[in-house]
Amino acid sequence: GIYLALQYSDYGAKLANQNEDGDEEYLNHPYAIGVLVSSVSFLIIFRANYGYQRYWEACTTVHKLMSKWMDAAMFCAVFHLQSAHFKDMRPPSFFDHDELNQMDLTRDRERESKARLHVAASASADSLDPNVEDCRRAAMMQSMRSESSKSLRRRRFSKSINSTASTRNFNRSESESASAEYCDETHLLGPPRMDGGWGMLYPNEINGKPTATYYEMPEVGKTPQPPDGKGFASTQGGRTPSLFLQELAHLSSLLCAVALTTLRNDLDDVESPLDVYIPGQPWPEADPMNLPKDVKMQAYQNGRVTRNLLYLLGIDQTKSSRTIYNAARPMLVLGGVSDNEIAFLQRARGPYAKTQLVWSWLSDFVIREHLAGSMGNVGPPIMSRIVQFLSDGILSYNHARKIMFTPFPFPHAQLSAFFVLMMMIAIPFLMDQYANESWLGASLTFLTVTCLAGLHEVARELENPFRNAPNDVPLCTLLAFYNEALVTMFAGFHPDAYWDKAAILKKRDETLGDIQEENPPPVPDLTEEEKEGEANNTAAPVPPVESSTIPQSADDVQTLKELREMIESQALKIKELQERVEKKNTSQTAS
Repeated sequence: GIYLALQYSDYGAKLANQNEDGDEEYLNHPYAIGVLVSSVSFLIIFRANYGYQRYWEACTTVHKLMSKWMDAAMFCAVFHLQSAHFKDMRPPSFFDHDELNQMDLTRDRERESKARLHVAASASADSLDPNVEDCRRAAMMQSMRSESSKSLRRRRFSKSINSTASTRNFNRSESESASAEYCDETHLLGPPRMDGGWGMLYPNEINGKPTATYYEMPEVGKTPQPPDGKGFASTQGGRTPSLFLQELAHLSSLLCAVALTTLRNDLDDVESPLDVYIPGQPWPEADPMNLPKDVKMQAYQNGRVTRNLLYLLGIDQTKSSRTIYNAARPMLVLGGVSDNEIAFLQRARGPYAKTQLVWSWLSDFVIREHLAGSMGNVGPPIMSRIVQFLSDGILSYNHARKIMFTPFPFPHAQLSAFFVLMMMIAIPFLMDQYANESWLGASLTFLTVTCLAGLHEVARELENPFRNAPNDVPLCTLLAFYNEALVTMFAGFHPDAYWDKAAILKKRDETLGDIQEENPPPVPDLTEEEKEGEANNTAAPVPPVESSTIPQSADDVQTLKELREMIESQALKIKELQERVEKKNTSQTAS
């Protein structure tokens, strides 16, 4: 509008050097306006760049504090499973079974074809024969790898970490009933423990059958219930997770929720609600514009036109509007929040005090349980790392508070806002000097002013990334991710960690026995003397050996070896006693 007014006025003709009467011109060159535009552009771009830096630093600090507190919680959960209470459900240790390393076993998880297993059995038999050449064994191992790669490429379905309608559901594996297939002669894989080992800990007090937490133990003739969607927080197995883990997850979730809600709102007289988080519920919307209709009506009480007008004027983020918005999107806590916790939080004055209070609750719980023995035999130096993680998290929280509490410098912000208004007047004068067509000059004026004013508004939005909705950091969604990560503490141990050593050895011995029967060792030819000696020995039949003395596994072989050594030592002692008795009798006779 200003440009068109200049274009069709005498004042615009003077500026455009189009005065035919020889009147004095106001501007001899457009660089006079260009210098002003360049200076203001630098001022606004500097503010926008600084706003981006504040925004990304806020994202970094939030993720860092969540990462540190999550590390502390996870370490506590892992150490807790090493305590004496869980010795009956812990998987076997490779350290206690070092002899398995001599049997060419693998820990590959993929199911392979029978051709691959036959080649592996032949290789296992050759590995026990010291006369087999190394080149032959290397060729056979290469054949095994080739067969393995072919069998892996022939999978009929893909394995995805996300459960969708197009992926296979692995909640109930078809091979659970066929546990013997896991105990082949090459793979050190036992039947899977889909309950994470919890079913080995507490049986049902009524019928004595095993019970788990999130996994329903299979029973003959009973159809298992479909998953309830709560993941590892489910109680379909008949029991709730460990009380220690439940309390740890709640305190960690409460600490993160209080920290994030004080970043979003640091006023004591403004409501900052907390609510209960139910595992498996839909993720909170990261974009406030995509909120459900009922939540959006609660968060934004004004109409769309009024809201957009207030946003353009920069007066939409009032104390009342922030309170309504925060109440519509509460921070969700695992297990909810008790009235007593709310009373203590309300008694603490200031956002930093509230966060520090919950931090002290979590730290006290960790130290107290460690001294009581809940962390097993973990040494104090290792436990100090958990305290360090908690401290690092509160340090990142204070960095985030620095961004939230310290605003952009007020003089710079006022100068930027003032000169944006000046550009709306100065740029039309500049375009009037360059544009020969009215429509072109008006278009360039509109685009230039919109660019500078837009950069200024973007800078205003990014300067406070925790408060300026809808362009704020999605704290509610990040907290939901954090809560679901805490729920994985209830998973227990790895499902493939329960390999059965006895079944592996037994299966291997049976396989090697079958191979030796198919390929018996050659019998050497006997000489005439050996044939005569064998004929003479036929008169004295050798008594049959009891089947119990035949070694059935590597453990039995070791036991027979120890027994033979003990018998030999006893024979030496008996021989020494006989010699002493003979010497004594000889001395008495001589006397």
